[in-house]
Amino acid sequence: MMKEITIGKKVSIKDVINVSRYNYSVGFSEDYVNRVNKCRKYVDKFSREGKAIYGITTGLGDNCDKFINEEDREIIQRNIILSHTCSVGESLQKECVRAMMFVMLVHFGTGHSGIRIETLELIKNLLNSDVTPFVPRHGSVGYLCLEAHIGEVLIGEGKAYYKNELLPSEEIYKRLNLKPIILSSKEGLTIVSGTTSVTALAALAVYDAVNIAKTSDISGSLTLEVLKGTLMAMDDRLMQVRPHEDQKYTADNIRNILSDSEIIEKYKGSRVQDALSVRCMPQLHGAAKKLIKDSFKTVETELNSSVDNPLIFDGENDEGTALMGCNADGSYVGMAADTLAIAVTNLSKMCERRIDRLVNRHLSGLPAFLNREAGLNSGLMVAQYSAAGILGEMRIASHPATIDNIPTCANQEDYVSMGYNAALKAYECVNLSKYIFAIELICGTQALDFYDDLRPSRATKELYNTIRNVFPSIENDINLHPCIEEVAALIKNEKINECVEKVIGKLKF
Repeated sequence: MMKEITIGKKVSIKDVINVSRYNYSVGFSEDYVNRVNKCRKYVDKFSREGKAIYGITTGLGDNCDKFINEEDREIIQRNIILSHTCSVGESLQKECVRAMMFVMLVHFGTGHSGIRIETLELIKNLLNSDVTPFVPRHGSVGYLCLEAHIGEVLIGEGKAYYKNELLPSEEIYKRLNLKPIILSSKEGLTIVSGTTSVTALAALAVYDAVNIAKTSDISGSLTLEVLKGTLMAMDDRLMQVRPHEDQKYTADNIRNILSDSEIIEKYKGSRVQDALSVRCMPQLHGAAKKLIKDSFKTVETELNSSVDNPLIFDGENDEGTALMGCNADGSYVGMAADTLAIAVTNLSKMCERRIDRLVNRHLSGLPAFLNREAGLNSGLMVAQYSAAGILGEMRIASHPATIDNIPTCANQEDYVSMGYNAALKAYECVNLSKYIFAIELICGTQALDFYDDLRPSRATKELYNTIRNVFPSIENDINLHPCIEEVAALIKNEKINECVEKVIGKLKF
């Protein structure tokens, strides 16, 4: 039976993941329908009265002083969609577009946008029927363009994916026995306005960033173990005198993961201290986790916000009132996304240095490149190259996007958030990071093979078994690409964290 998420009150980032990635269906609560219908009555009233209200009786942007006659209001809403379909390039990933559609349903259903329930029902039906509009990924200052490509499908234009086939939307409507919508007052503006794409991509990114941050404790623990490291730097007394919560939690996680390791016990006291990439995990991992947690809170608040312009509110004598402002601005989520990229790149920076220590015989005390047949084989030498190259991409993407500004709309929009660029690069950064951590896990797993006489911790042994299901022990050189992809998939699907938590309980975060 298909699982369903009913939108009524507050939704979570996990709900976004379940709909976008795991194809949960969506339903509406009675409260949702009632508040949408109530707000729509105000919009219809404003439209009949002809009072100057942005996007309802006027044009957009620099045309906001142009009055639109009632008979032309369906035309202008359609024109808003078509004129805004300006994003270019390859399509966003399916999960990104599904996340956008879900965010639309949440944002538009707060009871302040004035969109019709019929339009929301169509978005819901397309989402539940696995219809994914073709949404080009480039060309947004924070809203408008990408959202218009979804709107284009709603009015029976454009293309969408259905059963893995890219089809004209009119063909999809025939197959599903559905009809496109004729947009009414304000609806075209509502569809393209707000923070839909920024919130959707940032929600995906921040969810995966939490997962990566937990994985960093696991992969780092494995590296500490196979490098014969010391747990002295994880001592709780050190954490107590620098009481950053996330630093303490990281040290707790590493101690718990390695608590019963014979390798750690045998080599205890053999080294004064470890290199910073091993010794400083609580400090850097902790700092990154704090930024990720702050971003998570920001994105979840935005997910449950009203972000249209104008927004509709109850007034005296059931009159209703429209307020023109700019909750559609993407700064909150854009800055959170910029921060996410910086946090995850820092985690990956330290991870890459640990990878180098694993494969470098001058630092590890292990065979060169974790290879039993040095010279004849290269072992895991070039996996570190790959990690370095990926990290280079991430560093470039970590430059903040939201500090940029290019005025638009004849200077009516003289400031723009650039929140979409921030969200897109955060999403891409987090996706790249899983490969660096996959390489560390592969190297750490291979290194454990050189400890036949010593038992690893129960947690790292479970981790070893999980990874060995997709990555064989290397005797001679093999094609590493599928192995890296398989382990990266284990990370993204949270299987790495789950296998360790099965032994030690929930990781602290």
